[in-house]
Amino acid sequence: MPSELLENEVKWILAERFGFKVKLSVKPSAYLVSRKEFDYHLLQMALKNESLTFLKERIVDIEKNRNGWLLKTNKDRFVKVKILIGADGCPSLVRRYVLGPMPKIFLATTVGYNFTCPSKYIERAFAKNTVEAYYSHKYAGGMGFIWIFPKKSSVNIGIGSMESGKKLRHSLDNFIASNLSKKRLKVFKGEFFSHLIPIIWEEEFYKLPCCGENWALIGDAAGHVDPIGGVGIYYAMRGGALCASAILDDDIKLFDKYWRNDYGYELCYGARNFSKFYGKPAFFTWLQTIAENILLQLGILS
Repeated sequence: MPSELLENEVKWILAERFGFKVKLSVKPSAYLVSRKEFDYHLLQMALKNESLTFLKERIVDIEKNRNGWLLKTNKDRFVKVKILIGADGCPSLVRRYVLGPMPKIFLATTVGYNFTCPSKYIERAFAKNTVEAYYSHKYAGGMGFIWIFPKKSSVNIGIGSMESGKKLRHSLDNFIASNLSKKRLKVFKGEFFSHLIPIIWEEEFYKLPCCGENWALIGDAAGHVDPIGGVGIYYAMRGGALCASAILDDDIKLFDKYWRNDYGYELCYGARNFSKFYGKPAFFTWLQTIAENILLQLGILS
């Protein structure tokens, strides 16, 4: 990615849980981006392909026929396509048509605020190359956490869990009002946001197909999101590349083989350990995480 799109290099996570506040190392580094700028960059890259037709319309209905697919837009336009790729997020229309909707038990809500701040203020108020995560149930119940992501000229603070959006916003507002973030962000007004994301906590889910006769699902529409942390951009990007490879190999059904061999084990690992991280064994899992991170920093683990 172009360096100007990278908002912050993340080398550390300042995490709080069970009364322990620790600084965990992130190796290799992770990077924060602005979704608005990041998505616009991807669109501009796509538009350089002269064979691409970009319609500023929303698909409202899908119909399969002998020659492929017929898509109806919100402007009553009908578009014929041979291959249908569902990259339309968690409430995917494509998924509803080819497999059925994402089960509600796997839907998590995220709400938060984007605070626009001067870059020099962010440098003074927030630790360099560090994001924050608060897992305590007094902040976020329902198997979730609160995050603080400092970027170049904004701070993204949000909460995600299986609870309702209204309850989550109330919890986040209480956190901002009573926690350290109040002292760091009280002079700024945040722009509110809310999203649904898939959090797959049953490994069996990943046995479902993500492709079929001239169709495929990628990213959030496929449920390809890290179950524990909720991170999805990497899997959306990687899944898109692997799906394209399957199409270029003249068999879109190869996509299931490609993504499972590439990152499927990571998703299954997250689903398998979700209850250990957020459920009753969480205390011991947290102690193990801290111990492993200390050994990693000492160079004993790699």
